[in-house]
Amino acid sequence: MGRKYNLKAAVNDEQLVFTVAGRVDSVTVKEFETTVTKEREAHPEGGIVFECSELEYISSAGLRILLSLRKKEKEPIRIINVSPRVNEILEVTGFSQLFEVSRGMKDISGREARKLGGSSSLTIYRMDDDTLLKVYSHEKSLEAIEQERRYAQIAFMNGIPTIIAYDVVMYKGHYGMLYELVQVDTISSIINSSFEERDKFAADMGKLLKIVHSAEPDPGLLPETQTLFEGWAQKMGAWLKPEEVAALTRLIQAIPPADTVVYGSFYGRNIFVQGTELLLINMAGLSCGNPIFDLGTTYMHYVNQPGDAVKSATGLDPEGAKKFWDIMIRTYFETEDENVIQRHEEVIRAAALLRAALAPAISSSLAEGEAERYIEIARSQVFPQVDQLAALLSTAQF
Repeated sequence: MGRKYNLKAAVNDEQLVFTVAGRVDSVTVKEFETTVTKEREAHPEGGIVFECSELEYISSAGLRILLSLRKKEKEPIRIINVSPRVNEILEVTGFSQLFEVSRGMKDISGREARKLGGSSSLTIYRMDDDTLLKVYSHEKSLEAIEQERRYAQIAFMNGIPTIIAYDVVMYKGHYGMLYELVQVDTISSIINSSFEERDKFAADMGKLLKIVHSAEPDPGLLPETQTLFEGWAQKMGAWLKPEEVAALTRLIQAIPPADTVVYGSFYGRNIFVQGTELLLINMAGLSCGNPIFDLGTTYMHYVNQPGDAVKSATGLDPEGAKKFWDIMIRTYFETEDENVIQRHEEVIRAAALLRAALAPAISSSLAEGEAERYIEIARSQVFPQVDQLAALLSTAQF
């Protein structure tokens, strides 16, 4: 049996808040309409909020009452803490586009969890044999998390192996996403305990990156990579001179346009192993553009950084990471021809230098002194050879 229908009204922070429980259906809809109308007439000022954490169902008749109410209101009506079932009703009917809807979230802070890995911006836990939990830092908004879920769905529909989240929850005061899986672990963790499998995983990652760059989603579903990079170049004005910012923008604009998926942070910490399949888990940085943006970022993480930064990103020492990269890139381009690899790497190194120069704007969690190190890279290795780097980047057509 469902909860008994109940509707309470209260004024809170100059807003009229309706707390709804049970079912708004053919039996209760008239009472729902009468109470809402009466309370709004008694409290005509401020916005309206429907608190729906205990609402089990709302019929089309109930939705029509909300629609009629919306037409009379000056401010948007908020519908908060809706259950997955009610949220689905609002999504299917298009009401999520007409009202400010926010989902209710379970708090699973009391459940045991084993940490698998993470970074300064997120931590990944195993909750049990079938469930993973990704917990975000306080800086991550609910809107950004829901956007990442949409990006993951886009990736999945375009043939990219990815883990789809099935719920957003709270965990110890942070937002988190739950994933239903069998036994998995990150590549960074596995290659440290299975040295003999490193070459295989490097080749598999090359194949996976090629799959990512073979996907061409419908226009407008993902942001443009070039636009994102140009925005980061403008943010570098906090550290650089205007002419230096202009030089970075010139390099970005030298890269030929393309319509493929760009993952954004392709390295072992973001890639899980499930049986023999590699799966991507972090879709927050997904965009659409030239593959060179991914290749340059990946080269930076595996090759073109100090040893401690390489270890942090890849789980490998610099020598092991360089070998891992060599196998990965040969698999990606499907060649052992050293001349071909050398030509590709010249362009990729140029993209890696560009990515390093933008690092302070891209990452909000750089360790102390890292921003200065990247700025030094920009001033010693990027700006003195802008013409040469721009010429190389203009040939990035794979």
